[in-house]
This record gives sequence, C-alpha cells and structure tokens, in this order.
Amino acid sequence: MIAREPHPSGSSAHAQVRDYIIAELEHLGLHPEIQEANVAPGVSKRYSGKLENIVVRIPGTNSSKPLMLAAHYDSVATAPGAADDGSGVAAMLETARALQASSPLKNDLILLMTDGEEHGMLGAKAFVSEHPWAGDVGLVLNFEARGNKGPSFMFETSDQNGWIIREFTRAAPSPVAYSLIYNLYKLMPNDTDLTKFKEGGMPGLNFAFGVGLNAYHTELDTAANLDPSSLQHQGDYMLNLARHFGNQDLNQVQQQDRVYFNTIGWSMISYPKSWIPWFTGLAVLLFIATVWHGIYARRVQWMGLVGGLFVSLLTLVVIYGINTLLWGLLRSGISEDRYQQILMDPQVSVYYLAGSLLVTLLLAILIVRVGSRFIRSENIWLGAMTLWLLLCVGTSIYLPGGSYVFTWPLVFSLIGLNLLFFMEEEARGWLSTLFAVPGFVLLTPICYLIYYLLTLNMAGALMVIAALAFSLIFPLFCRPRKAHRDIFG
Repeated sequence: MIAREPHPSGSSAHAQVRDYIIAELEHLGLHPEIQEANVAPGVSKRYSGKLENIVVRIPGTNSSKPLMLAAHYDSVATAPGAADDGSGVAAMLETARALQASSPLKNDLILLMTDGEEHGMLGAKAFVSEHPWAGDVGLVLNFEARGNKGPSFMFETSDQNGWIIREFTRAAPSPVAYSLIYNLYKLMPNDTDLTKFKEGGMPGLNFAFGVGLNAYHTELDTAANLDPSSLQHQGDYMLNLARHFGNQDLNQVQQQDRVYFNTIGWSMISYPKSWIPWFTGLAVLLFIATVWHGIYARRVQWMGLVGGLFVSLLTLVVIYGINTLLWGLLRSGISEDRYQQILMDPQVSVYYLAGSLLVTLLLAILIVRVGSRFIRSENIWLGAMTLWLLLCVGTSIYLPGGSYVFTWPLVFSLIGLNLLFFMEEEARGWLSTLFAVPGFVLLTPICYLIYYLLTLNMAGALMVIAALAFSLIFPLFCRPRKAHRDIFG
C-alpha cells in the first residue's frame, strides 16, 4: 500500500500514503497527529511547500524520557520507495501493533514518520525546531535503506555512545555494527534524518540495509523486490530495542565512546575507547619483543626485515595499480549502462569481485614468491607485521574506532611468528594461516561492506584491503628455504 507508486512530498500519491498510515494507526487504537510545516521558496533547493510529519505518542507507565522510533514516508519521484523507506514505516506499524498487544512500556514511545527526507531531511528539521515533543526525547532509533536486500546494520551513533552501544549489543537479537564504519561515515558528506536529530541534541542509533544498490532510488524499489529477511531484520531491531530501551532510564545515556565490532555470526565485542592506547602499547611491545627474539634466534636480520617491508608495500602498490587499470579498461570498453549494471547488480558484480580477488591473490603470490628468493620467510612475515604495526598506531591516533582491525590481527600473528622461532621453517605455512584467522574474521566483513556500499568502482582500494588480509599468510607463499639466495637475510 505504501509503495504502490512513487510518492514524493506534495504529490497526490503521498497524500494517499499519509491517509493509509493514519488509518492503520487509528485501527491500532492510537491517536496520530499531523505536524504541518511550510518550506518557503528558496529555503530548500529541492522543495518548497507544505510538509506533513505523522506523530504518535504512546504513554508509558513511569516515563523517564520518551524513546522515539523514526522513519520517513516520502519517496523520490523515480522510485516507489518500498525499501527507502517504506520498510521502516511498515516495520514501525508492525512494532506498534506488537507493543499494543503486550505489556505497556515504562517510557513514553514516540512514533515519528517524517516527510521531506528525500528533499534534505526537511521533516526531521521541522520536528526538531518546531514540535514541542522534540525537547523531551531521550533516545531516537532511525531506520533507513540504501538498497533492497541484505542484513541491516547499525552504521551510525551519536557521540558519547558507550552506554547506548553496550545496551544495544545486549538487546539486539542479531546485531551487526562496526565502529570503523561509523568513524568513516563521519568523514563522509552523507546525511539522514538522524543528522538533524543529533543536531537537536538527541542521542540515537541509525540502521539501514544496503545490498542491491541497483534498486536504490529506481523503479526497482518495489514491494515485490524487497527482501523479506531485510524487512524482518529491521523489525527485529525495532521491536526488541523498543522493548529494551522503553524500560530503561533514559535521563542520562551519555557515556564514554566504545569500540565495537562483530566477530563470528551475530556475536559482538565492545570495549571503552580509553582502552585503545593500552592495546596499542601491547602490540608495540610485542613487536619489539618479536624483533629481539628473531635476532636472538638468528632467524631475523635488520636488512631482511626492511626487505620484507618493501615486499609488502610493493605488493599493495602493484595490486592497487593493476586492479585500477583493469577496471579502467573495462569501463572504457563497454557502455556506461552495462558498467553501472556491473557495479549495482549483485548477481552480476559478484563474478567480477571473484575475478578481482583472484587477480589480487595471484599477484600477491607472484611478488612474495619472487621476493622469497632473496629474503627469508621470517623476514617477509615480520616485514608485513611492520606494515600492520604502522597501521595499528596510525588508526589508534586518527581513526580510533577502526584500530581494532589492525591491532588484534597484528597481536595474533606476532604470537604465531614467535612460535615459529622455536620450530622448523617448514611450519611457517600452517602456522601463519592458523594465526591469520582473527585477521580474516575482522577484515572479511569490512571488504563485504565496502563492496556493497561503495561498489566495485572502488575496486583498487577494496583489493588493497584484501591484499592486507593476504599479507597475514605471506609465509605460505614463500619458496622453500633451499631456494633462498639470502641477499637480504
């Protein structure tokens, strides 16, 4: 009903969707209100005219501060808007139904369906600046979409998110969230309604699924093409978090930021940001101890270590250059429509992703294989770890939410390298692979998210990240010891 046709703000189809939503809320025994706001000509480059936010407040039994669920009900003119953001509105209606059928929450619950999001978050801005309830909100959960399938992940939080993250990981049944993505998102010019809510002083979380970019803002964004499991994931978040936060004290939710990330499956790890210097210090001390151990055991030489670092850097540069060149040649050899299909359609792009990964792996094997003619495998391994150490320290300072990506793979691989010093060199392959598992666990989802959210248009950068993962198993690619010429040790 919501996504039968495009329904941009101000259209007759938009009015029909508004009336449908209001009727559904009233059928649930609720009392929705319309917040009207006028956008004067010249205020927005995209829209002028009347906005109509739909707002409902469900009283709690002993409210601290209200919890607010938010999604926008307008679409772009080119898409029916089933995923963006009919999925958020549909999930909110079902969440309201489930909550009405169960025990009431302690906190008041505000349901906000904004208008004009596609024209620059106009409805959210109007709610924050004009609605009397805006100053009451203790926490807001905003729901979006940038595709029509895939898991929904929590990609943005407010600052001082420690308590919110800890409670989110406890309450969400299938959480997907990475502090690295949030740190990168803050550096980008992208905005959603949560941007306006945060500017109004509201702490919050932002959720979206993003696979199937070929449907984003196109005629493919229909109910028939929307993956039901993506809608279900949004609903799981919304209902479970509404029940959890709806019964928490929301008077003071600010707490020291946390680093957070998924490991295997839905399991998550989080820890306070203040722990980062200690973990980085641990990695630095372990690296220094490993260098000393390797030199003491006569398995590492300074020139060999420098040579190993050079091999790692050369591998990344060559892989970036070759993949960028190949994608440039591909783009110049086909039509722009075909190129966009390759980027946006996951059923097509996955084969090109596999091809790029194969090229990356073969290049890494070739370069390391040649380098190992002159450099011992231990030096190549420790040279790669030197690169990881630089990335660990750099992200700890400049991108703390992403420091975990480099810290923990480095620590585990250094442990494996120290064990190798007690063993024969022939053990390097299986030992490096075993201790590379944490690195692959942490880097694989990052590659996945970049692939789906930024597409293979970023193939060069994406393959560099894949090459970093492969660098953890560089010893597996090395020639046998007898093939070394030991020019660099």
